[in-house]
Amino acid sequence: MLVNLEDVKKIALGSLFLGGGGGGDICEGLATAKRALELGEVQIVPLSEVRGKKGIIITISGVGSPASDTAYYSEDVYERILELIQSQEKEEIIGFIPCEMGGSSSFEPFIPAARLNIPVINSACDGRAHPFGIMGSLGLEKNEKNITVQAGAGGRKENNTYIEVLLTGSIESTSDLIRNAAARAGGAVAVARNPISPSWLEESGATGAYDLAYKVGAAYLSGKTVEEKITAACSAVEGKVICQGEVEDFILCTENALDNGSFTVCSGNDKYKLYFFNEYMAIEKNGERLHTFPDLITTIDTQSGEILTTAQIKDGCSIAVVASPKEHMLLGKGLLYREVYTRIEKILGIEMQKYVGEIFID
Repeated sequence: MLVNLEDVKKIALGSLFLGGGGGGDICEGLATAKRALELGEVQIVPLSEVRGKKGIIITISGVGSPASDTAYYSEDVYERILELIQSQEKEEIIGFIPCEMGGSSSFEPFIPAARLNIPVINSACDGRAHPFGIMGSLGLEKNEKNITVQAGAGGRKENNTYIEVLLTGSIESTSDLIRNAAARAGGAVAVARNPISPSWLEESGATGAYDLAYKVGAAYLSGKTVEEKITAACSAVEGKVICQGEVEDFILCTENALDNGSFTVCSGNDKYKLYFFNEYMAIEKNGERLHTFPDLITTIDTQSGEILTTAQIKDGCSIAVVASPKEHMLLGKGLLYREVYTRIEKILGIEMQKYVGEIFID
């Protein structure tokens, strides 16, 4: 697919929906995509097109807090972080993928793709959005060596927050250090990381992620009313509306460039509590668990039909909460290990593993 602006709009809306409350700001994503198309062509190619080729595929992502109002990185950092990665790798870069699907994260590979005339692969580390870098690491932490390369850059030189880092080490250590760098840079950095072969991506990635985002976005746009948009988008992922009502008791805490918190939606005599860690992690009805990440939980403004991230939620918002079971998501291998959920459970004070134990492969 040679991407045009109409494609971008559909991918953006579908990705925002699949972001499940995270995945970044759609306005930033649209601006990134538009800028990329000004710089050159962006090709999204099937994984089969690079299957068997010699070379490496690089994940391009942003890392940081969606709620930060000081987060910033310029477009020229992409070439810098790729220079840093290439200094450690002998093989040529033959494709880019996003870490996750989200309103802005889906488009992170577009500018380097346009600048360097390298295709975006129709895959992702994860076909929805997730909070930790290790969740988008394609199971590399389980590799025998567990050694990777990550390069990140972001911040503003004019106020001395600019930072760039080149890291070699375990997935866990380098991911944590990248997150620390994002915090020091003012909230976010652009990252190039985890060089892999096409065969590794085929085994561990979310193949067809852009196709799914396009499908969801096209379905959403097919609706004429807010209700029709919600219904159509849900049908594209076998989802349904869980509740509608006003937001109460909104709590937000930002630590190390990650947002966490909770809020309640009052719907009739029922109270629905949502927990988030950048993305929505769980929803309960009167204390009973209904859905748990990596089930997709998404919020939509009932007045405008706007798909909302957790960073946009506040007390008094009138929202619809929709959900789709994990079986209808394209999950990367990084979500299938038990230990990546432990930290979220401790911070949010909720159980997760017992509700999704059937997906674990360790």
